[in-house]
Amino acid sequence: MKDISLIRRFNAYVQKDAAYALALRTLYFDQATLAPKAGAAYRSQLISILSGEAFTHATSKKTLALLDAVAAQTDDLFAQSQAQAILRDLEKIRFIPKKQYVAFTKLCNDAETVWEKAREEKNFDLFAPYLDQLIKATRANVKTRGRSENDYDVLLGDYEPHMTQVEYDRFFAVINAKLVPFLHRLLNEGQKPQTDFLYLDYPIERQKQFMEILLNHLDVDSKSTCLQVSAHPFSSSLSKYDNRITTRYLKDNIASSIFSLIHEIGHATYNHQIDPRYEGTIFFDNMSMGMHESQSRMMENMLGRDKSFWLNLYPQLVALFPENLSNVSLDQWVAAINAVQPDFIRTEADELTYPLHILLRYEIERGFMDGSIDVTNVEAMWNQRIQSFFGLTVSDPAQGVLQDIHWSSGSFGYFPTYALGSAYSAQWMHAMRKDLDVEGLLAEGKIARIKQWLEEKIHRYGGSRQADELLREVTGEPFNPDYYVDYLITKYAALYKLG
Repeated sequence: MKDISLIRRFNAYVQKDAAYALALRTLYFDQATLAPKAGAAYRSQLISILSGEAFTHATSKKTLALLDAVAAQTDDLFAQSQAQAILRDLEKIRFIPKKQYVAFTKLCNDAETVWEKAREEKNFDLFAPYLDQLIKATRANVKTRGRSENDYDVLLGDYEPHMTQVEYDRFFAVINAKLVPFLHRLLNEGQKPQTDFLYLDYPIERQKQFMEILLNHLDVDSKSTCLQVSAHPFSSSLSKYDNRITTRYLKDNIASSIFSLIHEIGHATYNHQIDPRYEGTIFFDNMSMGMHESQSRMMENMLGRDKSFWLNLYPQLVALFPENLSNVSLDQWVAAINAVQPDFIRTEADELTYPLHILLRYEIERGFMDGSIDVTNVEAMWNQRIQSFFGLTVSDPAQGVLQDIHWSSGSFGYFPTYALGSAYSAQWMHAMRKDLDVEGLLAEGKIARIKQWLEEKIHRYGGSRQADELLREVTGEPFNPDYYVDYLITKYAALYKLG
């Protein structure tokens, strides 16, 4: 006989958990965008208290007993699948003492504030003590889980289930073996495109006007999406119909805001196209980070940098910035936005050099977690690897070790999913092209049809399906990094006219 009371109590738990999540995400978005800096310390203190209450709600003995009961029953399979997923997710925090969890939350909030200040002042020494505490606190949190794997494998699995250092090492080995030699050949033999016009004076107010054009072109629902500005572009989905995205504007780099926005729209589109029945459940936002990055990287690079995408958009951009672009052809624009230019900044990196930025961070994170790298030598190692990979000399920490926000929020293990997501996206695109004339749809501005395919094949499932399961179903095979490497080599050999 179906236990109606059990399911009713479970649904009440889910709803309250969603309420905590909504409050905390709203506060975080507010803090990262428009909240006054002077109020940061007070906000951090109260957010940590609210986080502690959410933690208690999620991990109390009463809650865990309820989840175990629902996970074991078979009368309501949807509730059962949710409870099982929640228990897997709670494994990350359920064994951490509440005092330790609250302290870690406050540390992350404080560290983000200090990171932003350190980045502005180009002073790693300001952030270094916080980074040291974050590394130690993260390892202490992992130890509470009693897992047999090493610390970094546990963290990698949190962001991408089934991925460990062994799997990532194999993936990056393909990158090293095929892409690095090609990159060197391209830089030595390829016909370099003109790019100087990307870095002229582009008034920010007119950039903002183009962002509105871009949102409309990408079929973004204005009633369920808002755009703000932040130090580091990000996307935050509070619900299916409340997606918040940010970008940042650089007066002397028009491509930065454009492709940051397209990237974040990829994230927001994923959450907006989830099956409505997952709203407020664990499946709304527990997709692996590799899965999420596959959608943002696909939108940004494989669609947003395609010539067909710009056929109708480029004339509108020229109209806004005639002083810079009136003598630049569409082909010159497309070549420039795809140019391979070894750079210090990951978020500004071209597709070909991007995986090396991730490899650098992967190696450092691994060192943090096994103790071979600490904050006293991380800046020197970072600078040495940038010199080795790209032949560049880092002039200050803002363009080096301080450029990313992730470590300030304790997100160790996240970075590798960026490269993995890029590789996933190539496999999705290979499958999509079997069903759709992608370039034809881009040329006609029919982005909605492409998004419909993504919704049908990927988005609607939310976190109810794992990456490996969807890859097999949609593409007919497991993860295969060769699609990614072949895509990049084919694309850039043509752009740089390599025989």
